[in-house]
Amino acid sequence: MTIDSISPTSATTAQQAAAASSGALKGSKDEFLKLFMAQLQNQDPFQPQNGADMVAQLAQFSSVEQATETNQHLTDLATGQNSATSAQLSSLVGRDCSAAAGDFAYDRTAAVPPLQITSTSPLNGASVVITDGGGKELKRLPITAGAASTTVTWDGTDASGAPVAAGSYHVAVDPGTTTGTITSQWHGRVDAVELGAAGTRLRMGGTLLSPSTIQTIGMTSPSTSPSTSPSTSPSH
Repeated sequence: MTIDSISPTSATTAQQAAAASSGALKGSKDEFLKLFMAQLQNQDPFQPQNGADMVAQLAQFSSVEQATETNQHLTDLATGQNSATSAQLSSLVGRDCSAAAGDFAYDRTAAVPPLQITSTSPLNGASVVITDGGGKELKRLPITAGAASTTVTWDGTDASGAPVAAGSYHVAVDPGTTTGTITSQWHGRVDAVELGAAGTRLRMGGTLLSPSTIQTIGMTSPSTSPSTSPSTSPSH
């Protein structure tokens, strides 16, 4: 009588168990142990796993367990660091700050802070360009020629004067024929630190900015930022 080393059914079961375990293995010690047990249960009885290989697999199991614990510790550490960073950023609330202009979010809860434009030579033919998240130009604001420093304010509307929707936008300066180096900064009071799915952001009027854009931090100031939507007028 011939005895098969392993039946087709057992082989199929072993393959399915290995495939399922390997596909779902994400560093969990429990998943690794299931895979290990499935291998032991479906091994060839005439060619069992030798001791050296089993020791190596047990060592690998131990490594997976340690890696899982390390990942958890790193996650806890990152959470603690994020909390500490948020607590530090709260000291910016109420302070007059300047932030590098670029990507920003606009939610229409208040007016956009003024944009300070500075050039190393007189501005000539320059303009502020507002684009949406896809890079489409929405509005172009001409900058008065002749000055080396000026302030421009966007009213939250597109080229036709219609209010834009809340969302992600980008602001840049088209130098025109200006020969000097131009810098642009938002300037206003930080009203809040907002924590959300998009990450930590600083609210400055109706704009939400990345903390990394902050370039200067001034003294604490009284609440002067507009608190009403640009599409409405404050009540008296």
